[in-house]
Amino acid sequence: MKTMDDLRNLFLQALQRETDYLKQELPSHLFAIINGYLQGGGKRLRPCLLLMCAQAVGGDVEKALPAAVAVEEFHTWTLIHDDVIDHDDFRRGNPTGHILGGRLGKEAWKLSDSIAADYGISAAILAGDSLQARASEKLFELKGFSQNTIFSLVFNMTGRLTQDLLAGEQLDVEMSHMSWDDITEETVMTMIDGKTGALLKYCAEAGAALGLDTPIEDCQTALQLGQFARNCGIAFQLQDDILGIYGEEAKLGKPIGSDIREGKRTLLACRALDKLSETDAALLRSILGRADITQDDIATVRQLMNGEPLTSVQNDAESYVQTALSNLKTALPASPCRDALHDFAMKMTKRVM
Repeated sequence: MKTMDDLRNLFLQALQRETDYLKQELPSHLFAIINGYLQGGGKRLRPCLLLMCAQAVGGDVEKALPAAVAVEEFHTWTLIHDDVIDHDDFRRGNPTGHILGGRLGKEAWKLSDSIAADYGISAAILAGDSLQARASEKLFELKGFSQNTIFSLVFNMTGRLTQDLLAGEQLDVEMSHMSWDDITEETVMTMIDGKTGALLKYCAEAGAALGLDTPIEDCQTALQLGQFARNCGIAFQLQDDILGIYGEEAKLGKPIGSDIREGKRTLLACRALDKLSETDAALLRSILGRADITQDDIATVRQLMNGEPLTSVQNDAESYVQTALSNLKTALPASPCRDALHDFAMKMTKRVM
């Protein structure tokens, strides 16, 4: 059995071959934006999950590598677009796509600040679109599988997955303009399911489908592992929202306070507003979504969200992990590979603040 580190190293080798190809195929500015994300680090959870699920059902992980690269590319285009929508300047300590694009425009043509910013946004959108197209194309590089299995992976990525993810993203954007009083926990959880749960679900389904060379929709094991991964994804996002308030910037890879600045609608914020006194709730609302927040404001938000709101969301994240583990036991018999997926699930709520 290959360990998580083994699988990550195999994936990174395949990713390097892919970036070499993209460098030859794409305009230089689009490639620079894409490469900044692909080489920017991260735990590579999604491609590793796909390979782990392929291995867990007896598949050849090396044959599944094109699909692992495809899901990383798919994930990356969503990040590029998400950073434009959220107006974030940094991700994992590096400039985001639209910021880098603006710098490249200034260097190439001495653009003014405003025109360079507009150019950067255009370049980032096009870079994301290019990567989305390539992710689908990459699936057709899979060899040694039936056409029905490959078609299933492409169909589910370009259809159901894309629609679920975009619906989740749109709901996130809509909520940013809604009054806090009109936002329910159910709406927040629907958004999380689309933005985060859907892609992890696809990764597990695709890995198992390849391992068994069976279309996703015809493979009960793939569907069960998909539910395992979906619940892991929800737990992951709940923890990520906690880290967005209480984490350390160097470890998180994005500015602490960006979630506060954009007034991100999270389960943690909803719970805090529901539990606080009228005075404290009004104070929290006055800070969330304000562009000019200070370190004192961040400290105030941390204090207001602490206690029962924070504990309850942490408990919910843990509950989703436990449900995921139940899904896992239903999907697979006991084995070292199942143990590795068990460890994967546990890490969803054990990331360091």
